[in-house]
Amino acid sequence: MKRVFLLLLFLVSFFASSSAQDKLSEYKRAKTLIGYGNYKDAMDLLQPFLDKSSFGQLSNYASYHYAFAAYQNGQFELTRNTLQPLVERRAWNKSEDAKYLLALSYFQEKKYKEALETASSISDSKLRQEVANASFEFLKDAPLDFLMGNVKKFNDNSGYMLALKSQLDRKTIFSSEEREVYAEINRSGDIGSLVDKNGEVLDIALVLPFNYSGASGVRNLGSGNFVFELYRGILLGVEELRKNGVKVNLKTFDTARDNEKVESILNDPFLRQADVIVGPIYPEEVEIVSNFAETSKIPFINPLSNVDDKLQGMQYAYLFRPSVSAITDGVVEFARKNIPGKKIALAYSSALRDETLAKQIQEEGRKFGFDIIRSENVNGRSVIDFFKNLHLNGENNSSADLVILLTDDPNIGSSALGFLESQNISTPILVMDSWLYFNFANFEMIKAENFHFIGNNTLRLGDKRVTSFRDKYYSNYTAYPTFNTHLGYELAQWIGSAINSKDGFDLRANLDKKGFWDGVVTYGLDFKNSSSNKFVPVLKLEKGKVEIK
Repeated sequence: MKRVFLLLLFLVSFFASSSAQDKLSEYKRAKTLIGYGNYKDAMDLLQPFLDKSSFGQLSNYASYHYAFAAYQNGQFELTRNTLQPLVERRAWNKSEDAKYLLALSYFQEKKYKEALETASSISDSKLRQEVANASFEFLKDAPLDFLMGNVKKFNDNSGYMLALKSQLDRKTIFSSEEREVYAEINRSGDIGSLVDKNGEVLDIALVLPFNYSGASGVRNLGSGNFVFELYRGILLGVEELRKNGVKVNLKTFDTARDNEKVESILNDPFLRQADVIVGPIYPEEVEIVSNFAETSKIPFINPLSNVDDKLQGMQYAYLFRPSVSAITDGVVEFARKNIPGKKIALAYSSALRDETLAKQIQEEGRKFGFDIIRSENVNGRSVIDFFKNLHLNGENNSSADLVILLTDDPNIGSSALGFLESQNISTPILVMDSWLYFNFANFEMIKAENFHFIGNNTLRLGDKRVTSFRDKYYSNYTAYPTFNTHLGYELAQWIGSAINSKDGFDLRANLDKKGFWDGVVTYGLDFKNSSSNKFVPVLKLEKGKVEIK
Protein backbone atom coordinates (compact mmCIF):
# COMPACT_ATOMS: atom_id res chain seq x y z
CA MET A 1 0.00 0.00 0.00
CA LYS A 2 1.31 3.47 -0.82
CA ARG A 3 2.43 5.44 2.19
CA VAL A 4 0.56 8.23 3.85
CA PHE A 5 1.22 11.75 5.01
CA LEU A 6 -1.48 13.95 6.46
CA LEU A 7 -1.98 17.61 5.71
CA LEU A 8 -3.61 19.20 8.73
CA LEU A 9 -6.27 21.86 8.40
CA PHE A 10 -7.21 22.96 11.88
CA LEU A 11 -10.18 25.07 12.85
CA VAL A 12 -10.48 27.73 15.53
CA SER A 13 -13.40 29.37 17.29
CA PHE A 14 -13.46 32.98 18.39
CA PHE A 15 -15.82 34.53 20.90
CA ALA A 16 -16.79 38.05 20.04
CA SER A 17 -19.67 40.46 19.98
CA SER A 18 -22.47 40.01 17.49
CA SER A 19 -21.13 42.85 15.35
CA ALA A 20 -17.69 41.22 15.26
CA GLN A 21 -19.27 37.90 14.36
CA ASP A 22 -20.95 39.58 11.41
CA LYS A 23 -17.50 40.61 10.21
CA LEU A 24 -16.34 37.03 10.60
CA SER A 25 -19.07 35.59 8.38
CA GLU A 26 -16.82 35.82 5.32
CA TYR A 27 -14.00 34.15 7.26
CA LYS A 28 -16.29 31.26 8.21
CA ARG A 29 -17.55 31.08 4.64
CA ALA A 30 -13.96 30.80 3.42
CA LYS A 31 -13.35 27.79 5.67
CA THR A 32 -16.52 26.21 4.31
CA LEU A 33 -15.32 26.77 0.75
CA ILE A 34 -12.02 25.10 1.58
CA GLY A 35 -14.00 22.11 2.81
CA TYR A 36 -15.74 22.01 -0.58
CA GLY A 37 -12.41 22.16 -2.40
CA ASN A 38 -13.08 25.66 -3.79
CA TYR A 39 -9.69 27.11 -2.93
CA LYS A 40 -9.61 30.15 -5.20
CA ASP A 41 -12.83 31.66 -3.84
CA ALA A 42 -11.72 30.85 -0.30
CA MET A 43 -8.47 32.76 -0.84
CA ASP A 44 -10.38 35.79 -2.10
CA LEU A 45 -12.51 35.82 1.05
CA LEU A 46 -9.52 35.33 3.36
CA GLN A 47 -7.42 38.13 1.86
CA PRO A 48 -8.74 40.96 4.13
CA PHE A 49 -8.14 38.88 7.28
CA LEU A 50 -4.39 38.66 6.62
CA ASP A 51 -3.99 42.18 8.04
CA LYS A 52 -2.60 41.67 11.56
CA SER A 53 -3.24 45.27 12.59
CA SER A 54 -6.96 44.85 11.93
CA PHE A 55 -7.56 41.27 13.04
CA GLY A 56 -4.78 40.49 15.51
CA GLN A 57 -4.38 36.82 16.37
CA LEU A 58 -7.10 35.86 13.90
CA SER A 59 -4.80 36.95 11.07
CA ASN A 60 -2.42 34.11 11.96
CA TYR A 61 -5.15 31.52 11.46
CA ALA A 62 -6.42 33.28 8.34
CA SER A 63 -2.88 33.23 6.95
CA TYR A 64 -2.57 29.52 7.57
CA HIS A 65 -5.90 28.78 5.88
CA TYR A 66 -4.88 31.06 3.01
CA ALA A 67 -1.59 29.21 2.63
CA PHE A 68 -3.38 25.85 2.83
CA ALA A 69 -5.76 26.91 0.03
CA ALA A 70 -2.85 28.20 -2.05
CA TYR A 71 -1.03 24.89 -1.57
CA GLN A 72 -4.07 22.91 -2.68
CA ASN A 73 -4.40 25.26 -5.65
CA GLY A 74 -0.83 24.53 -6.73
CA GLN A 75 0.51 28.00 -5.83
CA PHE A 76 3.53 26.81 -3.89
CA GLU A 77 5.57 29.99 -3.97
CA LEU A 78 2.61 31.94 -2.59
CA THR A 79 2.23 29.24 0.06
CA ARG A 80 5.84 29.71 1.16
CA ASN A 81 5.65 33.50 1.21
CA THR A 82 2.51 33.37 3.35
CA LEU A 83 3.90 30.82 5.80
CA GLN A 84 7.34 32.33 6.43
CA PRO A 85 6.08 34.95 8.96
CA LEU A 86 4.03 32.27 10.79
CA VAL A 87 7.02 29.95 11.10
CA GLU A 88 9.03 32.74 12.67
CA ARG A 89 6.33 33.45 15.29
CA ARG A 90 7.37 30.77 17.74
CA ALA A 91 4.86 31.97 20.31
CA TRP A 92 1.98 31.08 17.97
CA ASN A 93 0.59 27.70 19.02
CA LYS A 94 0.30 26.39 15.47
CA SER A 95 3.73 27.34 14.21
CA GLU A 96 4.68 23.63 13.95
CA ASP A 97 1.78 23.01 11.56
CA ALA A 98 2.93 25.99 9.51
CA LYS A 99 6.42 24.45 9.32
CA TYR A 100 4.97 21.18 8.10
CA LEU A 101 2.96 22.87 5.34
CA LEU A 102 6.01 24.93 4.42
CA ALA A 103 8.08 21.75 4.11
CA LEU A 104 5.44 20.24 1.83
CA SER A 105 5.49 23.30 -0.43
CA TYR A 106 9.29 22.98 -0.72
CA PHE A 107 8.88 19.30 -1.56
CA GLN A 108 6.35 20.11 -4.27
CA GLU A 109 8.91 22.43 -5.91
CA LYS A 110 11.59 19.72 -5.61
CA LYS A 111 13.58 21.90 -3.22
CA TYR A 112 14.42 18.82 -1.23
CA LYS A 113 17.15 20.23 1.01
CA GLU A 114 15.03 23.23 2.13
CA ALA A 115 12.09 20.88 2.73
CA LEU A 116 14.13 18.50 4.88
CA GLU A 117 15.78 21.30 6.85
CA THR A 118 12.39 22.84 7.60
CA ALA A 119 10.97 19.46 8.55
CA SER A 120 13.92 18.73 10.83
CA SER A 121 12.97 21.68 13.02
CA ILE A 122 9.57 20.16 13.85
CA SER A 123 9.38 18.68 17.34
CA ASP A 124 5.75 17.57 17.55
CA SER A 125 5.76 13.73 17.56
CA LYS A 126 2.67 13.26 15.38
CA LEU A 127 3.89 15.78 12.82
CA ARG A 128 7.30 14.13 12.75
CA GLN A 129 5.58 10.91 11.73
CA GLU A 130 3.85 12.82 8.95
CA VAL A 131 7.21 14.32 7.98
CA ALA A 132 8.52 10.79 7.51
CA ASN A 133 5.50 9.89 5.37
CA ALA A 134 5.94 12.98 3.22
CA SER A 135 9.69 12.49 2.92
CA PHE A 136 9.23 9.01 1.52
CA GLU A 137 6.51 10.07 -0.95
CA PHE A 138 8.53 12.96 -2.36
CA LEU A 139 11.99 11.39 -2.22
CA LYS A 140 11.36 7.87 -3.49
CA ASP A 141 12.02 9.12 -7.03
CA ALA A 142 14.43 11.95 -6.15
CA PRO A 143 17.95 11.92 -7.63
CA LEU A 144 19.99 9.18 -5.96
CA ASP A 145 23.03 11.47 -5.86
CA PHE A 146 21.10 13.89 -3.62
CA LEU A 147 20.03 11.11 -1.25
CA MET A 148 23.52 9.67 -1.01
CA GLY A 149 25.10 13.09 -0.53
CA ASN A 150 22.87 14.04 2.41
CA VAL A 151 22.39 10.71 4.15
CA LYS A 152 24.48 11.66 7.19
CA LYS A 153 22.56 14.91 7.67
CA PHE A 154 19.08 13.41 7.48
CA ASN A 155 19.57 9.81 8.63
CA ASP A 156 17.20 10.36 11.54
CA ASN A 157 14.34 10.78 9.06
CA SER A 158 12.91 7.27 8.51
CA GLY A 159 11.08 8.34 5.36
CA TYR A 160 14.31 9.65 3.87
CA MET A 161 16.12 6.43 4.69
CA LEU A 162 13.34 4.24 3.31
CA ALA A 163 13.28 6.28 0.08
CA LEU A 164 17.04 5.75 -0.23
CA LYS A 165 16.68 2.03 0.47
CA SER A 166 13.90 1.66 -2.10
CA GLN A 167 16.16 3.17 -4.76
CA LEU A 168 19.12 1.03 -3.79
CA ASP A 169 16.87 -2.05 -3.82
CA ARG A 170 16.37 -1.51 -7.54
CA LYS A 171 20.05 -1.32 -8.37
CA THR A 172 22.12 -4.26 -9.54
CA ILE A 173 25.51 -2.53 -9.66
CA PHE A 174 26.70 -0.48 -6.67
CA SER A 175 29.50 1.98 -6.12
CA SER A 176 31.58 1.26 -3.03
CA GLU A 177 29.85 4.08 -1.15
CA GLU A 178 26.39 2.85 -2.15
CA ARG A 179 27.25 -0.68 -1.10
CA GLU A 180 28.43 0.56 2.29
CA VAL A 181 25.31 2.68 2.90
CA TYR A 182 23.01 -0.12 1.70
CA ALA A 183 24.66 -2.60 4.05
CA GLU A 184 24.33 -0.18 6.96
CA ILE A 185 20.62 0.35 6.27
CA ASN A 186 20.01 -3.40 6.14
CA ARG A 187 21.98 -3.94 9.36
CA SER A 188 19.88 -1.33 11.13
CA GLY A 189 16.78 -3.48 10.61
CA ASP A 190 13.39 -1.74 10.87
CA ILE A 191 13.75 1.87 9.79
CA GLY A 192 10.26 2.80 10.79
CA SER A 193 6.68 2.38 9.78
CA LEU A 194 5.48 5.15 7.54
CA VAL A 195 1.77 4.73 8.07
CA ASP A 196 0.64 5.80 11.51
CA LYS A 197 -3.08 5.32 11.01
CA ASN A 198 -5.19 6.65 13.87
CA GLY A 199 -7.33 3.65 14.75
CA GLU A 200 -9.82 5.84 16.59
CA VAL A 201 -10.89 8.05 13.67
CA LEU A 202 -12.91 7.14 10.57
CA ASP A 203 -11.36 9.06 7.64
CA ILE A 204 -13.77 9.58 4.73
CA ALA A 205 -12.67 11.17 1.45
CA LEU A 206 -15.67 12.55 -0.43
CA VAL A 207 -14.83 12.98 -4.13
CA LEU A 208 -17.83 14.39 -5.98
CA PRO A 209 -18.53 16.43 -9.14
CA PHE A 210 -20.26 19.39 -7.47
CA ASN A 211 -19.86 21.45 -10.63
CA TYR A 212 -20.92 18.69 -13.00
CA SER A 213 -22.50 21.19 -15.41
CA GLY A 214 -19.20 22.94 -16.12
CA ALA A 215 -19.56 25.90 -13.76
CA SER A 216 -16.94 26.81 -11.17
CA GLY A 217 -17.12 27.49 -7.47
CA VAL A 218 -19.80 26.45 -5.01
CA ARG A 219 -21.44 29.73 -4.12
CA ASN A 220 -24.43 29.08 -6.36
CA LEU A 221 -24.86 25.39 -5.61
CA GLY A 222 -28.22 24.58 -4.14
CA SER A 223 -31.67 23.49 -5.16
CA GLY A 224 -31.61 21.21 -8.18
CA ASN A 225 -27.97 20.18 -7.85
CA PHE A 226 -28.31 16.46 -7.17
CA VAL A 227 -24.68 16.15 -6.01
CA PHE A 228 -25.10 18.95 -3.49
CA GLU A 229 -28.30 17.28 -2.25
CA LEU A 230 -26.37 14.03 -1.75
CA TYR A 231 -23.61 15.95 0.03
CA ARG A 232 -26.01 17.60 2.47
CA GLY A 233 -27.39 14.20 3.41
CA ILE A 234 -23.88 12.85 3.99
CA LEU A 235 -23.08 15.84 6.22
CA LEU A 236 -26.15 15.22 8.37
CA GLY A 237 -25.29 11.53 8.53
CA VAL A 238 -21.75 12.30 9.68
CA GLU A 239 -23.12 14.74 12.25
CA GLU A 240 -25.36 11.97 13.60
CA LEU A 241 -22.42 9.56 13.78
CA ARG A 242 -20.43 12.09 15.80
CA LYS A 243 -23.34 12.54 18.21
CA ASN A 244 -23.32 8.79 18.71
CA GLY A 245 -19.63 8.80 19.62
CA VAL A 246 -18.08 7.83 16.27
CA LYS A 247 -15.02 9.92 15.49
CA VAL A 248 -15.20 10.98 11.85
CA ASN A 249 -12.85 13.05 9.74
CA LEU A 250 -14.58 14.03 6.48
CA LYS A 251 -12.77 15.85 3.68
CA THR A 252 -14.47 16.97 0.47
CA PHE A 253 -13.07 17.33 -3.06
CA ASP A 254 -14.76 18.74 -6.17
CA THR A 255 -13.83 16.89 -9.39
CA ALA A 256 -15.61 19.54 -11.52
CA ARG A 257 -16.00 16.87 -14.27
CA ASP A 258 -12.31 17.33 -15.08
CA ASN A 259 -10.12 14.23 -15.29
CA GLU A 260 -6.95 16.26 -14.69
CA LYS A 261 -8.54 17.63 -11.54
CA VAL A 262 -9.34 14.08 -10.46
CA GLU A 263 -5.71 13.08 -10.94
CA SER A 264 -4.57 16.05 -8.85
CA ILE A 265 -7.04 15.14 -6.09
CA LEU A 266 -5.50 11.69 -5.87
CA ASN A 267 -2.18 13.34 -5.03
CA ASP A 268 -3.68 14.86 -1.89
CA PRO A 269 -2.15 13.15 1.17
CA PHE A 270 -5.58 12.62 2.72
CA LEU A 271 -6.57 10.23 -0.07
CA ARG A 272 -3.73 7.91 0.92
CA GLN A 273 -4.76 7.73 4.55
CA ALA A 274 -8.52 7.51 3.99
CA ASP A 275 -10.44 4.51 5.31
CA VAL A 276 -12.96 4.86 2.50
CA ILE A 277 -13.39 6.96 -0.65
CA VAL A 278 -16.96 7.97 -1.56
CA GLY A 279 -17.48 9.00 -5.18
CA PRO A 280 -17.05 10.09 -7.84
CA ILE A 281 -20.10 9.24 -9.96
CA TYR A 282 -19.39 9.61 -13.68
CA PRO A 283 -17.81 6.61 -15.47
CA GLU A 284 -14.58 8.24 -16.65
CA GLU A 285 -13.90 9.60 -13.15
CA VAL A 286 -14.93 6.33 -11.51
CA GLU A 287 -12.36 4.46 -13.59
CA ILE A 288 -9.54 6.74 -12.43
CA VAL A 289 -10.46 6.66 -8.75
CA SER A 290 -11.32 2.96 -8.61
CA ASN A 291 -7.94 2.06 -10.09
CA PHE A 292 -6.24 4.25 -7.50
CA ALA A 293 -8.30 2.67 -4.72
CA GLU A 294 -7.48 -0.82 -5.93
CA THR A 295 -3.76 -0.10 -6.00
CA SER A 296 -3.87 1.61 -2.61
CA LYS A 297 -6.17 -1.04 -1.10
CA ILE A 298 -8.70 1.56 0.02
CA PRO A 299 -12.44 0.82 -0.32
CA PHE A 300 -14.11 2.95 -2.99
CA ILE A 301 -17.90 3.41 -3.01
CA ASN A 302 -19.97 4.72 -5.91
CA PRO A 303 -22.95 6.25 -4.08
CA LEU A 304 -25.53 6.40 -6.88
CA SER A 305 -24.87 3.99 -9.74
CA ASN A 306 -26.27 0.51 -10.36
CA VAL A 307 -23.86 -0.21 -13.21
CA ASP A 308 -20.86 -2.27 -12.17
CA ASP A 309 -19.27 -3.29 -15.47
CA LYS A 310 -16.19 -1.11 -14.80
CA LEU A 311 -15.80 -2.51 -11.28
CA GLN A 312 -16.02 -6.24 -11.90
CA GLY A 313 -12.97 -8.16 -10.71
CA MET A 314 -11.95 -5.43 -8.29
CA GLN A 315 -11.58 -6.24 -4.61
CA TYR A 316 -12.01 -2.74 -3.19
CA ALA A 317 -14.79 -1.27 -5.36
CA TYR A 318 -18.41 -1.09 -4.15
CA LEU A 319 -21.78 0.16 -5.32
CA PHE A 320 -23.91 1.52 -2.48
CA ARG A 321 -27.03 0.60 -4.45
CA PRO A 322 -27.87 -2.79 -6.01
CA SER A 323 -25.95 -3.76 -9.12
CA VAL A 324 -27.76 -4.55 -12.37
CA SER A 325 -27.17 -8.23 -11.62
CA ALA A 326 -28.71 -7.94 -8.14
CA ILE A 327 -31.78 -6.14 -9.54
CA THR A 328 -32.11 -8.81 -12.22
CA ASP A 329 -32.08 -11.55 -9.59
CA GLY A 330 -34.71 -9.71 -7.54
CA VAL A 331 -37.03 -9.21 -10.52
CA VAL A 332 -36.78 -12.80 -11.76
CA GLU A 333 -37.30 -14.18 -8.26
CA PHE A 334 -40.45 -12.05 -7.89
CA ALA A 335 -41.76 -13.33 -11.23
CA ARG A 336 -41.07 -16.96 -10.32
CA LYS A 337 -42.86 -16.72 -6.97
CA ASN A 338 -45.78 -14.42 -7.81
CA ILE A 339 -46.67 -14.62 -11.52
CA PRO A 340 -48.66 -17.70 -12.60
CA GLY A 341 -47.98 -17.14 -16.31
CA LYS A 342 -44.72 -17.09 -18.22
CA LYS A 343 -45.13 -14.17 -20.65
CA ILE A 344 -43.14 -11.02 -19.84
CA ALA A 345 -43.15 -7.69 -21.69
CA LEU A 346 -40.24 -5.30 -21.13
CA ALA A 347 -40.00 -1.57 -21.78
CA TYR A 348 -36.88 0.42 -20.97
CA SER A 349 -35.35 3.85 -21.45
CA SER A 350 -32.12 4.69 -23.27
CA ALA A 351 -30.19 5.00 -20.01
CA LEU A 352 -27.24 2.58 -19.78
CA ARG A 353 -28.58 0.96 -16.62
CA ASP A 354 -32.01 0.34 -18.13
CA GLU A 355 -30.68 -1.08 -21.40
CA THR A 356 -28.27 -3.36 -19.53
CA LEU A 357 -30.94 -4.41 -17.06
CA ALA A 358 -33.43 -5.27 -19.82
CA LYS A 359 -30.84 -7.46 -21.52
CA GLN A 360 -29.96 -9.31 -18.32
CA ILE A 361 -33.60 -9.85 -17.32
CA GLN A 362 -34.25 -11.41 -20.73
CA GLU A 363 -31.26 -13.72 -20.40
CA GLU A 364 -31.98 -14.73 -16.80
CA GLY A 365 -35.73 -15.01 -17.33
CA ARG A 366 -35.32 -17.44 -20.21
CA LYS A 367 -33.25 -19.71 -17.96
CA PHE A 368 -36.39 -20.16 -15.84
CA GLY A 369 -38.73 -20.69 -18.76
CA PHE A 370 -40.11 -17.17 -19.15
CA ASP A 371 -41.09 -16.01 -22.63
CA ILE A 372 -40.05 -12.40 -23.34
CA ILE A 373 -42.83 -11.55 -25.77
CA ARG A 374 -41.83 -7.90 -26.16
CA SER A 375 -38.72 -5.84 -25.34
CA GLU A 376 -38.76 -2.21 -26.46
CA ASN A 377 -36.83 0.99 -25.94
CA VAL A 378 -39.48 3.62 -25.15
CA ASN A 379 -39.82 7.34 -24.52
CA GLY A 380 -42.62 9.54 -23.20
CA ARG A 381 -44.66 9.12 -26.37
CA SER A 382 -43.94 5.57 -27.48
CA VAL A 383 -44.69 4.00 -24.10
CA ILE A 384 -48.42 4.44 -24.85
CA ASP A 385 -48.06 2.43 -28.05
CA PHE A 386 -46.15 -0.19 -26.08
CA PHE A 387 -49.16 -0.61 -23.76
CA LYS A 388 -51.66 -0.63 -26.60
CA ASN A 389 -49.73 -3.28 -28.52
CA LEU A 390 -50.00 -5.51 -25.46
CA HIS A 391 -53.79 -4.98 -25.45
CA LEU A 392 -53.36 -3.62 -21.97
CA ASN A 393 -56.87 -2.50 -21.13
CA GLY A 394 -59.77 -3.32 -18.88
CA GLU A 395 -60.93 -6.33 -20.85
CA ASN A 396 -58.42 -8.75 -19.26
CA ASN A 397 -57.09 -9.86 -22.63
CA SER A 398 -53.49 -8.68 -22.19
CA SER A 399 -50.95 -10.68 -24.11
CA ALA A 400 -48.50 -10.39 -21.17
CA ASP A 401 -48.65 -11.94 -17.71
CA LEU A 402 -46.20 -9.36 -16.34
CA VAL A 403 -45.23 -5.91 -17.64
CA ILE A 404 -41.90 -4.43 -16.54
CA LEU A 405 -40.97 -0.75 -17.07
CA LEU A 406 -37.30 -0.05 -16.47
CA THR A 407 -36.82 3.70 -16.19
CA ASP A 408 -36.44 6.57 -13.73
CA ASP A 409 -37.49 9.05 -16.41
CA PRO A 410 -40.43 11.16 -15.14
CA ASN A 411 -41.54 11.89 -18.72
CA ILE A 412 -42.08 8.19 -19.36
CA GLY A 413 -43.62 7.79 -15.93
CA SER A 414 -46.06 10.66 -16.50
CA SER A 415 -47.23 9.28 -19.85
CA ALA A 416 -47.56 5.75 -18.49
CA LEU A 417 -49.55 6.79 -15.43
CA GLY A 418 -51.75 9.06 -17.51
CA PHE A 419 -52.66 6.13 -19.75
CA LEU A 420 -53.15 3.66 -16.91
CA GLU A 421 -55.46 6.01 -14.99
CA SER A 422 -57.96 5.64 -17.84
CA GLN A 423 -57.84 1.84 -17.78
CA ASN A 424 -58.90 -0.90 -15.41
CA ILE A 425 -55.96 -3.26 -15.67
CA SER A 426 -55.31 -6.37 -13.62
CA THR A 427 -52.02 -7.37 -15.25
CA PRO A 428 -49.15 -6.94 -12.74
CA ILE A 429 -46.94 -3.96 -13.59
CA LEU A 430 -43.42 -3.75 -12.18
CA VAL A 431 -41.61 -0.39 -12.15
CA MET A 432 -38.53 1.09 -10.46
CA ASP A 433 -39.09 2.45 -6.94
CA SER A 434 -38.24 5.96 -8.20
CA TRP A 435 -41.86 6.14 -9.36
CA LEU A 436 -42.86 6.42 -5.71
CA TYR A 437 -41.12 9.80 -5.58
CA PHE A 438 -42.63 11.34 -8.73
CA ASN A 439 -44.43 14.46 -7.53
CA PHE A 440 -47.19 13.97 -10.12
CA ALA A 441 -47.91 10.34 -9.26
CA ASN A 442 -51.24 9.55 -7.63
CA PHE A 443 -51.46 5.80 -7.26
CA GLU A 444 -54.82 6.11 -5.50
CA MET A 445 -56.23 7.06 -8.90
CA ILE A 446 -55.34 3.66 -10.30
CA LYS A 447 -56.43 1.34 -7.53
CA ALA A 448 -57.23 -1.47 -9.90
CA GLU A 449 -53.69 -1.57 -11.26
CA ASN A 450 -51.49 -4.23 -9.79
CA PHE A 451 -48.47 -1.93 -9.30
CA HIS A 452 -45.23 -3.19 -7.80
CA PHE A 453 -41.95 -1.35 -7.20
CA ILE A 454 -38.42 -2.70 -7.59
CA GLY A 455 -36.35 -1.91 -4.50
CA ASN A 456 -33.28 0.23 -5.17
CA ASN A 457 -32.38 1.37 -1.63
CA THR A 458 -36.04 2.28 -1.19
CA LEU A 459 -37.02 4.74 1.55
CA ARG A 460 -39.30 3.63 4.39
CA LEU A 461 -41.91 6.21 3.49
CA GLY A 462 -44.03 7.11 6.51
CA ASP A 463 -41.61 5.55 9.01
CA LYS A 464 -40.97 7.66 12.11
CA ARG A 465 -37.19 7.67 11.47
CA VAL A 466 -37.73 9.06 7.98
CA THR A 467 -40.12 11.65 9.37
CA SER A 468 -37.58 12.62 12.04
CA PHE A 469 -34.85 13.05 9.44
CA ARG A 470 -37.11 15.12 7.19
CA ASP A 471 -38.11 17.38 10.08
CA LYS A 472 -34.50 17.89 11.10
CA TYR A 473 -33.50 18.69 7.54
CA TYR A 474 -36.35 21.19 7.19
CA SER A 475 -35.34 22.95 10.40
CA ASN A 476 -31.82 23.38 8.97
CA TYR A 477 -32.63 24.32 5.37
CA THR A 478 -36.34 25.33 5.31
CA ALA A 479 -36.89 22.77 2.57
CA TYR A 480 -37.62 19.06 2.51
CA PRO A 481 -34.88 16.61 1.52
CA THR A 482 -34.80 14.97 -1.89
CA PHE A 483 -34.28 11.25 -2.42
CA ASN A 484 -30.53 11.81 -2.94
CA THR A 485 -30.35 13.62 0.40
CA HIS A 486 -31.92 10.63 2.14
CA LEU A 487 -29.50 8.37 0.27
CA GLY A 488 -26.49 10.42 1.42
CA TYR A 489 -27.68 10.27 5.02
CA GLU A 490 -28.11 6.49 4.83
CA LEU A 491 -24.71 6.09 3.19
CA ALA A 492 -22.95 7.90 6.04
CA GLN A 493 -24.85 5.89 8.65
CA TRP A 494 -23.99 2.62 6.92
CA ILE A 495 -20.29 3.44 6.61
CA GLY A 496 -20.13 4.40 10.28
CA SER A 497 -21.79 1.13 11.29
CA ALA A 498 -19.49 -0.96 9.10
CA ILE A 499 -16.08 0.53 9.91
CA ASN A 500 -15.24 2.20 13.21
CA SER A 501 -12.84 1.99 16.13
CA LYS A 502 -14.92 -0.71 17.84
CA ASP A 503 -15.32 -3.12 14.92
CA GLY A 504 -12.14 -2.23 13.07
CA PHE A 505 -11.54 -0.69 9.65
CA ASP A 506 -11.60 -3.78 7.42
CA LEU A 507 -14.76 -3.02 5.42
CA ARG A 508 -14.89 -6.32 3.54
CA ALA A 509 -14.47 -8.47 6.65
CA ASN A 510 -17.01 -6.45 8.63
CA LEU A 511 -19.65 -6.55 5.88
CA ASP A 512 -19.32 -10.32 5.60
CA LYS A 513 -19.55 -10.68 9.36
CA LYS A 514 -22.56 -8.39 9.85
CA GLY A 515 -24.69 -9.59 6.94
CA PHE A 516 -28.02 -7.79 6.63
CA TRP A 517 -28.07 -4.24 8.02
CA ASP A 518 -31.47 -2.87 9.02
CA GLY A 519 -31.51 0.58 7.44
CA VAL A 520 -32.20 3.87 9.17
CA VAL A 521 -34.26 5.49 6.41
CA THR A 522 -34.27 2.59 3.90
CA TYR A 523 -35.51 -0.99 4.16
CA GLY A 524 -31.98 -2.22 4.71
CA LEU A 525 -28.78 -3.28 2.98
CA ASP A 526 -26.99 -6.59 2.52
CA PHE A 527 -23.37 -6.68 1.37
CA LYS A 528 -22.44 -10.11 2.67
CA ASN A 529 -20.10 -11.65 0.07
CA SER A 530 -21.16 -8.90 -2.32
CA SER A 531 -19.72 -5.63 -3.60
CA SER A 532 -23.18 -4.11 -3.99
CA ASN A 533 -26.41 -4.10 -2.01
CA LYS A 534 -28.01 -7.43 -2.88
CA PHE A 535 -31.21 -6.71 -0.93
CA VAL A 536 -33.72 -5.98 -3.72
CA PRO A 537 -37.24 -6.35 -2.33
CA VAL A 538 -40.31 -5.85 -4.49
CA LEU A 539 -42.76 -3.52 -2.80
CA LYS A 540 -46.47 -2.81 -3.14
CA LEU A 541 -48.66 0.09 -2.12
CA GLU A 542 -51.33 -1.23 0.25
CA LYS A 543 -53.87 1.20 1.76
CA GLY A 544 -51.53 4.13 1.29
CA LYS A 545 -48.55 2.33 2.81
CA VAL A 546 -45.56 0.81 1.01
CA GLU A 547 -44.94 -2.78 2.08
CA ILE A 548 -42.53 -5.52 1.01
CA LYS A 549 -44.33 -8.06 -1.17
